Amino acid sequence: MNRFISYEGLPINSGGAHSVSRKSSKVTYDQTLGFLDLFTNNTKPKSIELALYESEKKEYSALRLLLKLSLKFGIPKTQNDGWLRTWTWNLSVKDIKKGFETLKLNDGLPKNPAGPITLNFYWNFHFKDPSTNQVLPNQELIPELDFRIKNSRIYLRLSKKSTISVWFALPFDQMDKYESKYLDNLKANLPFKASDKHWRIWKKTKNGNWTPRKLEIKNAS
Repeated sequence: MNRFISYEGLPINSGGAHSVSRKSSKVTYDQTLGFLDLFTNNTKPKSIELALYESEKKEYSALRLLLKLSLKFGIPKTQNDGWLRTWTWNLSVKDIKKGFETLKLNDGLPKNPAGPITLNFYWNFHFKDPSTNQVLPNQELIPELDFRIKNSRIYLRLSKKSTISVWFALPFDQMDKYESKYLDNLKANLPFKASDKHWRIWKKTKNGNWTPRKLEIKNAS
């Protein structure tokens, strides 16, 4: 493989994610599942996490919420990075309903820089052709440009302000009619509005490095 196409939405220096806060958490989750079912080979999340953040201005009792959530989900992990102390629980698929029920506690809580409670989903997958249900070939040959980011992924963070962060790596070495129609269809089914500025085509150089250039996505129609 000497070329592939990527979408990063949005880059870390832009905040790292698309905002989807205008939709309800359940609607955003269902739309994300619908996209995964249609375009990928995996709808089961690699990880599900519930997180509780302390109040920046001490406007609510995190310890009271911590007791309530611990009775429901068990003993959490604790993190204190010098900003806001955080407590997290790793959930299973069978806990998702209880996770959404817990998110409703946010309705009675004041705004916070993070949370106060978030429900986070992380998926890894390969893309497929929705018309044939066949996985697109050669995705295993796409290089991992950052060891922290496995091809391809979605990170969905549901809270008062919900966000979705993606890294898509597609095994296309050109933009002919099939590829253009595929990307048009993909964009139309995303649970967020993709930015046309963040598509790239990567080319492998003679010395083995990968260099990107901006890719102009035109409607196939």
